[in-house]
Amino acid sequence: MSFDLSPTSRPSGLAELRAAYARERAGLDRTVPSGPTPAADPAALGVALGRRHAKLLDDLLVRLFHLLRESGSPGRAAWDSVAIAGVGGYGRGAAALRSDLDVRILARDAQRAGAIADALLYPLWDMGVTVGHQVVTIDDLVEGAREDLPTATSLLDWRHVVGDASLSEALWQRAVSGIFAHSELPRFIERLGKEISQRHERFGGSVYLLEPDVKNGAGGLRDLDVARWAAKARYGVGEFDALVRFGALVAREAEEIRGAAEMLWRLRNLLHAHSGRRTDRLSFDEQELCAGALGYSKTAGPAGPAGDGQKREPPPDEPAVSPEAIERMMSDYYRSARTISRALDVIVSRAMPTLTRRRRRDEDLGRGVRLFDGCITMSDPDLLRTDPAIALRLVSEAVERGVPLLPYARGAIVRAAGDPAFCAALRESPEAAERFRALVATCKETALQSGSVVRELHDLGLLLAMIPEFLPVVGRVHHDVYHVYTVDVHSVAAVDRLAALVRGELAGEFGLPCRLAAEATRPTMLFFATLLHDVGKAIGGKDHSRRGAEMARTILERLGFPPEDVDEACHLILKHLVMYLIATRRDLDDPATISEFCQEVHGREGLRDLYLLTVADLSTTSPTAMTSWKARMLDELYLSADAALRGARADGGPLGMDDQRMARAISGTVGALEDMPAASDEERRAQRDFLARYLASMPERYLLANSPAAIAAHAELARKQQHGGSSVLVALVPSRHPEAAELCVVAPDRPGLLAAITAALAASRLEVHAAQIHSRACDDEGDDGGVIRARSSSSPPAGVRLQAVDLFWVRDRGEGVGGVARAIPKLMTDIQAVLSGQISGAELAKKRRGGALRERPTPKVPTQISIDDRASHHTVIEVLTRDRPGLLFAVSDALYQLGLSISVAKINTEGTRVADVFYVSEADGTKISNGKRMQEVEERLHAVLQGLDGEGSVG
Repeated sequence: MSFDLSPTSRPSGLAELRAAYARERAGLDRTVPSGPTPAADPAALGVALGRRHAKLLDDLLVRLFHLLRESGSPGRAAWDSVAIAGVGGYGRGAAALRSDLDVRILARDAQRAGAIADALLYPLWDMGVTVGHQVVTIDDLVEGAREDLPTATSLLDWRHVVGDASLSEALWQRAVSGIFAHSELPRFIERLGKEISQRHERFGGSVYLLEPDVKNGAGGLRDLDVARWAAKARYGVGEFDALVRFGALVAREAEEIRGAAEMLWRLRNLLHAHSGRRTDRLSFDEQELCAGALGYSKTAGPAGPAGDGQKREPPPDEPAVSPEAIERMMSDYYRSARTISRALDVIVSRAMPTLTRRRRRDEDLGRGVRLFDGCITMSDPDLLRTDPAIALRLVSEAVERGVPLLPYARGAIVRAAGDPAFCAALRESPEAAERFRALVATCKETALQSGSVVRELHDLGLLLAMIPEFLPVVGRVHHDVYHVYTVDVHSVAAVDRLAALVRGELAGEFGLPCRLAAEATRPTMLFFATLLHDVGKAIGGKDHSRRGAEMARTILERLGFPPEDVDEACHLILKHLVMYLIATRRDLDDPATISEFCQEVHGREGLRDLYLLTVADLSTTSPTAMTSWKARMLDELYLSADAALRGARADGGPLGMDDQRMARAISGTVGALEDMPAASDEERRAQRDFLARYLASMPERYLLANSPAAIAAHAELARKQQHGGSSVLVALVPSRHPEAAELCVVAPDRPGLLAAITAALAASRLEVHAAQIHSRACDDEGDDGGVIRARSSSSPPAGVRLQAVDLFWVRDRGEGVGGVARAIPKLMTDIQAVLSGQISGAELAKKRRGGALRERPTPKVPTQISIDDRASHHTVIEVLTRDRPGLLFAVSDALYQLGLSISVAKINTEGTRVADVFYVSEADGTKISNGKRMQEVEERLHAVLQGLDGEGSVG
């Protein structure tokens, strides 16, 4: 049976209804700014807007229902035998700006109700309303809900809108006596748990993603929906105020959840407004728009519940939405998402009923601690008020016995930790300080819900209770793609990484750190220095290392550390970036580098502690921050400095490198050569003879930073170039970095070679992720009695013929690693063309500019250029800027045009930021002179980088 809704048969009043809906809908849209302009009332953008939208849809459905019912086709009896209900967000009473209208048409006879569906849907579609609908019966829904979770949750969201209300009531009664019956609840909540796990895995698995999904991600609005479903299935209500009345939440918890939900609702509605469609990913470009619309600025927080509502205009030379404003907004987002994630855990655990009748083991462990059913709990919750240290006593006992905390005890501690009076009393307790020190430094594996001890302390609120100075970094985020985690999550992860190093779990990946961690003489001090190394990172602040060291002194003295440990921990925090910066941005073959670094540490013990802190810090900054190259640089710097501090420098090697490591590297390379093909015995002998000379001509850091198979391949390429007469040879060699292909370029060294190579790389659309630049003397045909020794200095002898052996780790911009091999023939031709003068490097790079791929929006990266002449024989130029295609060519070509020779280059990519360091000298071998010449170099580099942005990417 069909229902005719052609223009001639439509009932009167439909046009008026359409016009009224269009006016109201336009009013909704006008509420939300489409760009970064601050909203007149940010509070109107959140849940209030969702309720306005739901109310508008309610009015539309009710008026349309009665208008069509009065038209008489189909008959009134058909209309009176159905119920129209909202489900999903609309059913919960709030619909996001571009969300669908999700309705169910509940009927006694689904086939006869098809005409009702047709009558309703065509006018709604004609009005531009996107409708998700089903025509169902009570039996359909109840049976479907047993196996289909979305059907089951639609019953919990069910809200009667219009029609026969008795049908909706009958459905609910069937549901509560069936799939939501007390005996069925454990199965239903287990199904919810599986949905949570699968969805989190699909959308990234972490609250702290750089571009989170505000609906489906961990800590998103869907998690709040799941919490409501669990609560309504158990208690019959899902609103948080009602849960307070039932005792499932306390008023403070409900208020925190409402505030967090409001933040996410505002963001989601803004995302819908900006895109004009249903989209929920808070991308980098959207973060800027949302921060502006919500009234964040460089000097003020959001306008609304979380801020003072005051908007301060930025100076004319600053962007309307500063990076600090975006970081402030994202920090608020992460705090909100974390609140929702914790609320989900709390509500779902409390909603799970206990059905077992077996007698549970209950043992009194003394001092208010009990072991109940294999979990640690307290004998009386009032002890948290009278004896606050019991909170840490419970955690200590759980760690010692390898059991979890009882969910009831966890909830009680979380509630107590939200009370400032409890936290103040806890900090005054000597027992609490002693237990806290021991817990942070424990390396035991645990059965705690959060996994690690420090993460459990953080989730319980005890970390903030003991160290309230940690609060500003909770949810603190960097507006870049390198620092993946918030400061608090990263700090906790760094402590966990240090504990894993002490346990020796990561010996395969971190051999030297594991050995040294086991030898730490003051582990508790080191663990706290690691925990507090970023405590000074307030938004918009500078020099967080110095500020953190000052803050840590107060914290550690309050916690009862002896003065010598306080001093050393503060020194480590002050210097925690030094080792990484020197390892990745300075020439480790330069004796001045090692000498300067040794002055930054307190002896060999201080060196070891700083090394371990650096490894724990860097390896938890992001999943890809600690590359094998960076790990080797850190190892090399540690071993060099340790040798210098113990006075073990030998005349034959100013770095004092570990002879055993060098011997293994050389023997491995000799073995790798034997696995390479040779046309004859004579060629094999030539390969062996050349390899001995090659290894002797290369610096020690080269042998320790590359695999034996790669070194053997480099040597063979160098042999073919030197004796075959080719001007340039390029080849793929074995790469230790699975995310990038390794290219080896061998050519006679000359000024401008690096610029020529990087121009060819840019023209081939190859992105450079790291590089090693080497120059070797290729005239030395002698040997040293059969003993192979690497060159101890970074520079080859003067007055000899030089060969460049340059290594680049690259990816094709479109095809990744797989596309690199196809680029090699063109790459060789292009390099030769530049070196022969057939085309300039700049012209070559420009040839591919027009076909550049569009880059995804990412946070802005300010450009910084520094020039340092403290190295032994070179001037060090450091360029920190946003990574983009053609950058390495632009900088190296500028240096060449300035008449500077590059001896060492260190290319380091940190997300979308690069830190490229060049050791340069003038044509006569001298350093860049201070004054006008240094200023000329700096101004030229700034101009080149600005031109690169102005002309578009080279790719």
